[in-house]
Amino acid sequence: MAGIDKAAIAFSVAIVAIGVGFAFYMDGVQNAGPTVSAPVISKSIEPETQMDPFADIADKVKEEDSKMEEKMMEETPEEETMMEETVMEKSVGPQTHSVEIPVGTSVPGCEETNSCYLPADITINVGDTVEWPNVDTAAHTVTSGSPADGPSGVFDSSLLMADATFAFTFEEAGSYDYFCMVHPWMIGSVTVN
Repeated sequence: MAGIDKAAIAFSVAIVAIGVGFAFYMDGVQNAGPTVSAPVISKSIEPETQMDPFADIADKVKEEDSKMEEKMMEETPEEETMMEETVMEKSVGPQTHSVEIPVGTSVPGCEETNSCYLPADITINVGDTVEWPNVDTAAHTVTSGSPADGPSGVFDSSLLMADATFAFTFEEAGSYDYFCMVHPWMIGSVTVN
């Protein structure tokens, strides 16, 4: 039995590490886009008595610079279509959904407003991951099954301490009820399409 708990903890740590790595990867992808900065143009006012023989040339260069910058900022229709396709491709893949274990759920009462897990019922797609961050100060579990029938064995977070997160990837379609073994009034469900 102790070996199973150690394996479950190791599995949970591995899942969290993968989630953190994925978050860093997505942050890098998001911040890897090109940046365009506008040139800083400062104009000094000289006394009217001095004539600058190159003033006309400087004004033409500034005008050409601003035209070039505007041209660079414009996107062609093909570029816009490519960007839209890329965004659509990214949204088609597996996603991570968050179900919060809110503060105060260790005391009965949240079951009356269906707020022991937020949201209490969630619908996702096959291959998606659900993560349960415990923002409560008490320890909880996220255990597949029901208080009446007990654990089903599909997933179990073990004891999830405050500020910890449990994640599970759903590879098969179906309806998955879950509950907290420490606080059995806490129930929720995940529907996988």
